[in-house]
Amino acid sequence: MLVSLTVKQFALIEHVQLELHAGMTVFTGETGAGKSMLVGALGAVFGARASSEWVRHGAEKADVTAVWQGDDQRISSLLEEHDIDVEDALILRRVVSKDGRSRAYLNGVPVALKMLRQIGEICLDFHGQHEHQSLMQADVQMQVVDAALSASADNNIFNDVAVAFKGWKQLQKQLLSLRAERGDTEQQAAWMREELARIEALQVEPGLADALQMQVDGGRHHAQVQQAASESVMLLDDAEPCVRGMLARASQALGPVEAFHHDLSASRELIDQMDALLGEVVPALRSVMDQSFDASELQACEERLMALHESMRRHSCDELGLLSLIEDWQQQLARLDTAGWDEASLLQALEAAALHYRSVAGTLTEQRTSIATDICLQLRPFLDRLALAGMQVRFDVAAQQDEHKWHASGWDEITMKVMSNPGEPWRDLTAVASGGEVSRLVLALKGGGALNDMPNVAVFDEVDTGIGGETAWCVGELLASMGRERQVLVISHLPQVASCADHQVVIGKNEKDGRTLTELKPVLAADRQHEIARMLGGADENGLQHAEAFLQRGQSMFAS
Repeated sequence: MLVSLTVKQFALIEHVQLELHAGMTVFTGETGAGKSMLVGALGAVFGARASSEWVRHGAEKADVTAVWQGDDQRISSLLEEHDIDVEDALILRRVVSKDGRSRAYLNGVPVALKMLRQIGEICLDFHGQHEHQSLMQADVQMQVVDAALSASADNNIFNDVAVAFKGWKQLQKQLLSLRAERGDTEQQAAWMREELARIEALQVEPGLADALQMQVDGGRHHAQVQQAASESVMLLDDAEPCVRGMLARASQALGPVEAFHHDLSASRELIDQMDALLGEVVPALRSVMDQSFDASELQACEERLMALHESMRRHSCDELGLLSLIEDWQQQLARLDTAGWDEASLLQALEAAALHYRSVAGTLTEQRTSIATDICLQLRPFLDRLALAGMQVRFDVAAQQDEHKWHASGWDEITMKVMSNPGEPWRDLTAVASGGEVSRLVLALKGGGALNDMPNVAVFDEVDTGIGGETAWCVGELLASMGRERQVLVISHLPQVASCADHQVVIGKNEKDGRTLTELKPVLAADRQHEIARMLGGADENGLQHAEAFLQRGQSMFAS
């Protein structure tokens, strides 16, 4: 809900800070006092197109700040998406200079004006001029029908449609992907097979390049290797004396006396370990000596190493990358080989999925059509009470067979149609209804239980145009009832509507230093009674008694 609104240098408002509360708040005042400026200020802070006329004459800029509190995941996600800290309160600010340029802020962070509009679409619902009315939007008209259907149905039709659409869409994407792969892959496949054969011939494995390099180096230095191995064997085992023989003599010399000194025992143990290690070294060296030089094997290793380096360079990877590439290409070629069979299978599955979607979407269309009829029947008594007795309302639910218009929410287009008076043609709501009529239609929908999941804050302007008497009481009762669930801000000139409000703010004009100023003042108790009396036509004793009766009636509705 909105907890405060601060307006500076806006039109005739010099500086107003207004604390707002839950429930229904009514704004009253004499004609021309500036009630429409409040709507303008709210529009400004929620992203309406800037106008230099907003700036008070003689001022450099107009400044409007609104503080909103509430837990809405959509707002939290929007703030996180733009790296704005999510705090307990959301502070929206709009500054408009006298040349018409404006700046927007969220929690002190400069943002694009679009973000203020997005926040407004989530948490604020204007009922006044057509461009601000959410009921004029096709998606909101569908939302009215679907909310009523969700409240009345005990099946999972919405989930069934969403699941069917998801399955159909996935198969459609798979088919498009398969056809895209086949479209230009014949030449690519031939190259891929040839390159794959070259890489597979290398018998790639991790560390292959290092292993081949060692083999090549060994072959190129075969003579030096043989000589080094021969000399090492001679020194270690064949010469007289040799290293192993001298180690054996040392071990024998220490044996008889090692028990007499700890260091002798440890030394003999180390000597024996060295001899054991040399016993493994000598056979390995003799194996090297027995290896003959094979020029053809060296050449093969060199060629394999060159081919391996070339493949790794060409594909910008190491041995593991080549192994991954081999696996990926093998899978792609396998898919290409079976693409014909895959496409036929996918087409069959896609046809079955589309048939299933048509079935569940058709069921949803039938249920929407039925519940839309019920909504219109429930509206009738409220329309009569709200001075809309001649108005007829219906919802046209039209199934769209064009697959491009299918959605997870169904294939229907829902349009709210209105017949203003008997005998006139049915027309779209946007084409025939006035702002006041649409506002009262919203109240009728609310009275009929058809409005759910609407924005948390509703602003009503022109809602009481052309009505009075018991119709006005009905409007007030419905607005107050809506205020039990949402924050409702109402601009009204009717005492019946004002008497039903939880809070009342008087908008008036005063002069200061030769300038006309608009001021907003919350009123309570006697002051409120005087304002209701003024709205009734006079604040004399009879007027005050009449006002007291109005307030008692308005406040008694929810006293229990």
